[in-house]
Formats: sequence, structure tokens, C-alpha cells
Amino acid sequence: MKRIDASKDGIFDIAWSKDSTWLTYLNGAANVRMANIESGEIREIGQGTSPGITDQMGIVLERNDEIVLISGKGEKTLVSKKDLLRDAPKRGPVVSPAGDMVVGVACNVFDKESELKNAYAFRHFLFGVPLDSGKPFVTGEQWYGGTLCWFPDGDRLAHFEFDSTAGPQTHIVSKTGERLGSLAGMYPAASPDGKRIAVRPRAGGSLVVYSSKETWGDQDVETSVMRIPAQSSGKVSANPPVWLDTRFVLLDEGQAIWRIDTKRDKAEEMKKIPLPVQRRKRSMVASPNREWLALEVPADEGTELRVLPLGRSSHIENAHFVCYFG
Repeated sequence: MKRIDASKDGIFDIAWSKDSTWLTYLNGAANVRMANIESGEIREIGQGTSPGITDQMGIVLERNDEIVLISGKGEKTLVSKKDLLRDAPKRGPVVSPAGDMVVGVACNVFDKESELKNAYAFRHFLFGVPLDSGKPFVTGEQWYGGTLCWFPDGDRLAHFEFDSTAGPQTHIVSKTGERLGSLAGMYPAASPDGKRIAVRPRAGGSLVVYSSKETWGDQDVETSVMRIPAQSSGKVSANPPVWLDTRFVLLDEGQAIWRIDTKRDKAEEMKKIPLPVQRRKRSMVASPNREWLALEVPADEGTELRVLPLGRSSHIENAHFVCYFG
């Protein structure tokens, strides 16, 4: 296991580069940094939140209710408060797996349809901005909080919200905002092949895995419930399940980390992995190639960002080296 960075004020909102060699994260409340896991190089990026890395190794972040891109060419505002209607604040950017598009939340956007229904006329909507054109657009998908994750193909994404009557709901949408389907559960995580979504039920103590061959429509989804051993605390954290491959997910349940075999409904405690800090921020994230796990762990004077190898269990046993909004 390798120590990358440390902070008295926490390290979170962790995101990987497409090639699985760089991390970006917050060191403290709003100090964005970038680190190379091989060389240990750390770069100070500046003030902001919700950082992500583009395909050209630029850093996208939220600053002063706008979405900003910082690269070797300097600083560029991708989406300003004046874009996308009525000076709506822009928040929570999440970079696509290919690093070529950003999806975020446009807050308090005027919605004529809601006004005509005598409802609250200002809503939160997902927005997108392709990095090649830089032209942002508002989708038709409303947002009520929760976390957002991309599918590996970059054509779809999933986000959850708390419904006052139905409980937590995960919505599958296209990158342009078309609703494809809805599932019960929160903190969604898509499998590497894009055919499964793992979510947490509201009460915790189990993991629900939804499978779909193509559409994610109501008639195309199968459901499996993976039980967590009784000795687990059963606590639900804001760390989404982390897929290792098409069969296993790494699940943080507060007092232990479990590897779940989704084909056999079997749980194995992974004692060699330290518990991440529990917070409503991303504090445990697997690399795109599924070879590394980056996580924030408690330290004597605050927390540390560490990286450890994943994949085969032998790698984990012998380890000795080196995407919240709401």
C-alpha cells in the first residue's frame, strides 16, 4: 500500500484519470490537488470542489457556482452562471469515462411546464457539456440530490434521489437526459460490462444487483439480493459499491469491507483493506482498469490518501507497496 497524500482536514471527492495513473481530489474543504500514483508527484490545482480528469489531463471542477476547466492552456469557464437560463448555479460536475464530456446539475432552472401546473416553477436539472464543442445543454431529467455515476460506455448514467413516498430511487438516463428506467435503491454503481447496477437498499444489510441485457426498461431487468453476513454492522455509507469485475463488488458496510460473489451470493471479508473514512463524499474509488483502489483512511493527525493493488486475491494478500452532490 502506498501513501499518496495527507491532510488534517480530510481527503475526499477522489476521481481517477482514464489511464489509471493520476488521481484528483480535495485536500481539505476546497483545495484541489492532482497526484501521480507511480511517481508520487503532487500538483496544486487551486480552489474548487467536485474535481474530475479529462481525456487531455485537464481538471474540471466547480467554483463559485460555475464549472471550470484547468489545463496546460490555462483556465476556461465551461459553464457559467449566465449559461442555461436565469443565472442558474452549476454544480457537481462528473467527467465521463472517456473524459470527453461533463454532466452536472443546473440549480433553480425555470420550468414552464411546472409553472403551468401551478407547481414550484424552478427545478434542478441535469446538464451536459461536450468538451470538444464546449456548448452546454440542459436535459429534461430533473434532479433531487443523491450521487451520479456513468456507465463504462459513456452513453448512459445513473443517479439516485429520495422520493418522499417511494423511498430512494435510482434512475437510468442517456447522456442527453432521456429516462430509460428506474430502480429502487441508492448509491448506484455500474459494472465494468455495463450490464449490472449495484445499489444499497435504504436499510442496509444487503446489496441489490439489477441486471439488464439492453434497455433497462421495466421488462428487461432482473433483480438479485446479496446478503451481508450477520456480524456486519449493516451501516449504509455514501461510498457506492465498487465493482472489481463482472462477478465481484467491494462493499463498505461501516465496520468491515466485504467482497460479494454476485453469482453465488457469497460474502468474504477483506481484512487486508483498511476501512475508508465514512462521509457523504467519495472516499473509496477503484481505478478504471480495476487494478487499484484509492481510499481515504484515518491517520494520527487527520486522514491519508492511500492506493493499494486490487484484482486477484493474491495481490491483496501480498500488498506491501505502492464519483456527492446533494
